Amino acid sequence: MDEEEKREFEQRYSRRQLGSNVDRYVEPEPELDSEGEEVVEPEVDISSLLERQRLSPGPSVVSPASDEDDDVDKSLAHIGGEGRVLAQSKKGRVQQIEWDAELEELSREKAAAEATRDLKARFRAQTARQRGRGTVRGGSHSGRGAKHLGSYAEAPPLPTDAPKPEKNEKEDMQDYLDDLLG
Repeated sequence: MDEEEKREFEQRYSRRQLGSNVDRYVEPEPELDSEGEEVVEPEVDISSLLERQRLSPGPSVVSPASDEDDDVDKSLAHIGGEGRVLAQSKKGRVQQIEWDAELEELSREKAAAEATRDLKARFRAQTARQRGRGTVRGGSHSGRGAKHLGSYAEAPPLPTDAPKPEKNEKEDMQDYLDDLLG
């Protein structure tokens, strides 16, 4: 490269010397022809190209029935689908379900399963808390276990289907005293 080309190259690819931010927004002056008018690139006429495409014997654009998904562009559905059947999407379709005895039974089973799951979760949480406290084992009430003994409450008796036998007044009082002392 001679000196002139080198200078031109450096000028073209060197950093711009901007005085202020305003220089960034200066628009270059338009080129003028011999008559003093702006030189404008002629617009390309593509109507003949479009007409040839319409008349070509290639695959035509098939617009499928748009009753399912109006927001899906299916204008290119013919490309690459030679041996395959396009799977129709069922997304967005509204279906009415009839409520019958079978569905009612399934609903009851689901509710029972959820209730059982919740109950088991509560029992697991309760036993985990009790394990963290350090329960007293055996008959001895000495040491650490004696401090925590008063903080435990006895669980209420489970309901049973069999009726409880009637206790006489003496047994009833004996149970009461056992509870007080126990």
